[in-house]
Amino acid sequence: MRRTKNFFIFLFLSYSAIAQQQANLNEKDYLLRYKKAVQLYADQKFNEARDLLAPLTNKKYNNAVSPYAHYYFASSSYKLNKYYDARIMLRQLLERFPGWSEIDDAYYLYGNVAFAENKPDEALQALSRVTSKSWRTSIENMEYAYLSKIKDLSQLKQLYQKSPDNPVLAQLIIDAIQRSKNATRDDLELSDRLTNQFSQRNAGSNSPKKTRQNDDSDAINVAVMLPFRLFEFDASKATRANQYVYDLYAGMKLAQEKLASEQINLNLFAFDIEKDAKQMNLVVANRGFGKVDVIIGPLYPEVNKIVNTFAKSNDAVQVHPLSNNLQLVSDDKSAFLASPSYETQSQKALEYIVNEKSARSVSIYYGNTRKDSTFAYIYRDKAVAKGLSVVTIRRFNTNDDIDTKRKADHIFVSCSDPTLGPKIISALDKKKVSAPVVAASSAFDFESSSLSIFNRELFLIQLDYINRDKEEVRNFRSAFINAQNISPSYYAYWGYDMVLFYGRMLRMGKNRFRANLDAIDYTQGYTLEGFDYTNRSHENKIVPIVKYEDGKFVEVAR
Repeated sequence: MRRTKNFFIFLFLSYSAIAQQQANLNEKDYLLRYKKAVQLYADQKFNEARDLLAPLTNKKYNNAVSPYAHYYFASSSYKLNKYYDARIMLRQLLERFPGWSEIDDAYYLYGNVAFAENKPDEALQALSRVTSKSWRTSIENMEYAYLSKIKDLSQLKQLYQKSPDNPVLAQLIIDAIQRSKNATRDDLELSDRLTNQFSQRNAGSNSPKKTRQNDDSDAINVAVMLPFRLFEFDASKATRANQYVYDLYAGMKLAQEKLASEQINLNLFAFDIEKDAKQMNLVVANRGFGKVDVIIGPLYPEVNKIVNTFAKSNDAVQVHPLSNNLQLVSDDKSAFLASPSYETQSQKALEYIVNEKSARSVSIYYGNTRKDSTFAYIYRDKAVAKGLSVVTIRRFNTNDDIDTKRKADHIFVSCSDPTLGPKIISALDKKKVSAPVVAASSAFDFESSSLSIFNRELFLIQLDYINRDKEEVRNFRSAFINAQNISPSYYAYWGYDMVLFYGRMLRMGKNRFRANLDAIDYTQGYTLEGFDYTNRSHENKIVPIVKYEDGKFVEVAR
């Protein structure tokens, strides 16, 4: 405890010292610096925002903007997973400006930070100080998202003793006792007591409660519209051209079982859909199809238009499981990308390479497909918008395509042919171009490629990154092998995570869906890297960037 306290004091004094050195700004310069920092924050440049905001939090300043400077510094720290820094600054904010008009925002952020640090009792205390009723739904969503991961009934009881008026804790305790096969008499009495205590309150509120029972009338109905191609199915074949579809669905089935264990009743309905618009019209015209809550797919534009129109008219959520095309969701409140767009991938990669390698220019090489060139030119546009100069952008065919006349601070490679990535790396080496390389992981075949090509400064945008040290990965792998007698592919993990995520987001109904998405980023409890739809986003903003270190690929940013 003493060591932790000393570390806390050290961090606090460090920031105080930095701020003291720069605490000589007049009011005009202070405001200009603050406005620039807030713009950086809005552009998700959180490191730069922190650097500008740190001196603005010095105790010398006591103007109307000072508490905002504290808040945005803390929020930037939270976004960067620098939870200690965020807590330090929030404590300073709460101590110095207890009458701040936006104090509820500070308490809410403090609760988020404390939950992220696995300090649920501290989080609950902070959230209990939020006075505005407008925060109620967001707070309960946050509390449920974190507290529902606690499976130890005794820990829930201990938290409840400190927060006896918390309806989320009460409902979780009731659920845990009702699920238990070994509930004691005392537990059952506690369950009855809490049910009676909160039944009146829940009758007129949006408090989390068991709204979905084990009957199909209240189930979450998910339509999986993928090209299964059952007409050409041959069980004797070990692999198929569309094997990824079967892997996706097998993962979804395991997610359905997992959700059932969490008292979430979800139905999966599989539809063999390719490009036939007539068939698609017949499906959506079926009276029973109107009960669908979530549609995963389809993959082709001919039928997607029909499904999209249906989703808008019937308040259904449409999930594009594999696409990175931002245009699919740009003007559509009902549609979501499960994966990040090329725009977001480019933005996250550029933020990393600029911050870590001080890159100010780029050479871009791409492969022969339309997808390759699309990604390359989006990366170029994002680089230019960020102030980088583009030395060259061209399709790679031979070593002669590597530009050596003008040196770039980094290279970007976009190609979906896994044989092309090693060729470009080899060409760069032969041309003695040693700049760091950012590449789409699809440019490499990790099974057959020599690991020596990964030993240089090569950073991969790898959406299919699987951290095999994660407990969730080990558990899923074991369950999948038991069910299918084969090891899971990436698509099996992806199908599992998608259904698990959207099932959890919809457990309290569609009216809470958007609030659940905005509550936090959901990176825990999933086999892959999780989901982030905060700030009203309609695309998952998690972008794993990995590097080969010490004999394995490790995530260096997301």
